[in-house]
Amino acid sequence: MIRRAKWALGIVASAGILAGCNDYFSGPGIDTNPNTPSSAQADQLFVGFQGLNFYNITGDNARLISLFTQQFAGTGRQWSGYDHYELTENDFSWDGFYTGGGLVDLYKVQDLVQADKVYLGITQVWEAMTVAMLADLWGDVPYTDAGRGNLQPKLDDQLAIYAKLQTLLTNAVTNLNGAGVGPGPADLVYDGDKVKWIQAAHTLKARLYMHTAEVASGDYAKALQETASGIADNDADFTSYQSSNIGEINHWYQFRIQRGTDMGAGEYLVELMKSRNDPRLLEYFSPGASAGGQIFGSKPNAEDNGKIAWLGDPRGNPDFRQPIMTYDENVLIRAEAQYKTGATTAALATLREYRTHIGMDDVPAESQSGPGLYNQIMEEKYIAMFQNVEAWNDWKRTCYPNVTPADGSNYIPARILYPSSERNTNTHIPSPSAQLKRNKNDPKTPSDPMGNVCKGSG
Repeated sequence: MIRRAKWALGIVASAGILAGCNDYFSGPGIDTNPNTPSSAQADQLFVGFQGLNFYNITGDNARLISLFTQQFAGTGRQWSGYDHYELTENDFSWDGFYTGGGLVDLYKVQDLVQADKVYLGITQVWEAMTVAMLADLWGDVPYTDAGRGNLQPKLDDQLAIYAKLQTLLTNAVTNLNGAGVGPGPADLVYDGDKVKWIQAAHTLKARLYMHTAEVASGDYAKALQETASGIADNDADFTSYQSSNIGEINHWYQFRIQRGTDMGAGEYLVELMKSRNDPRLLEYFSPGASAGGQIFGSKPNAEDNGKIAWLGDPRGNPDFRQPIMTYDENVLIRAEAQYKTGATTAALATLREYRTHIGMDDVPAESQSGPGLYNQIMEEKYIAMFQNVEAWNDWKRTCYPNVTPADGSNYIPARILYPSSERNTNTHIPSPSAQLKRNKNDPKTPSDPMGNVCKGSG
């Protein structure tokens, strides 16, 4: 753990300095090692990349999505506006995914570790996760032309990107089974454990097949197959690296410190968990200062009255490692894929196994077959994917939860506008008026799992 902590100190640099200086980890005295100079430079770049991308995945992007799915509510300043979908091309950027510690630096690491197949495989899983999130949020994004010095990268087709990432992950598993020592303590997720990385690669493949299953129904079967080799228990969960040290603090904790009560617990999720007697309620949420020890959620865009809950223990702690991809997700992908491929008996068995795992009673009788079973699977997934962008990806595919749009319309955002910082410098980026309303993997979902009209599909 001491060696691991030494590497983790690089996150301090990656979270701030790297945002404005691509070559922070290069230069005399930093990347010069008379024994293994390439490995030393690779390790430093890799630590910086991880630190920044923990924020990309668990920071503002995840917070925005939590408003769309009403796990949280915006209760102050611009977050109140986001809760009413008041978003422009100036609000969210993808710069950190590409430059200043993003893919540019990850590709440098890959160039340096070509002979170490385990190390290479780990970086390929990271590449797939990073690019997948870009495609999830924005749809068509730069990929094949990006990160190698091209200042005018073209947009790759979103569905073609997902297909390339499936191939990349297959290659990553092959490499992880090959020769090499890997990054060791420079790996802030699994400390170089290639068995856990192989499991993560398979769960990520399953996740991405679910992202395309709405337009390619055969991908449900492919997702099901991948879950068999996916994350096998919670000890192998893919989580962010956080500590109580400055620069390594859980990004949700940091948000609360810096932005106060701009966000609070969402009423929809709080009331759902109460109705289930869900044992995770106090882990997810802690009572507001004036709530008399009770957990209250907020409707979208309501001012905080001192009663609105925030994150509980351990979720709200500075050193909480944010779940990014987990055993719970792997199990629930399996249950949904089983249901969608007609294996409903197996889906019910998987769901029962999961509810036992989280300390819940048997599946309610009305939810043991038919649409009720599908609805229950997605309910479990929605709660399990707390603070995770996957809750939104699931909503886009299934319309669960079938929440009422916060702005009084019939549409919840299904993609984010391309950032103005890119549009102003890259002629391949269309103007906001010419951009798609939905991404290509996401046709309009007319109804929820129970057959009710989807309130937010437009």
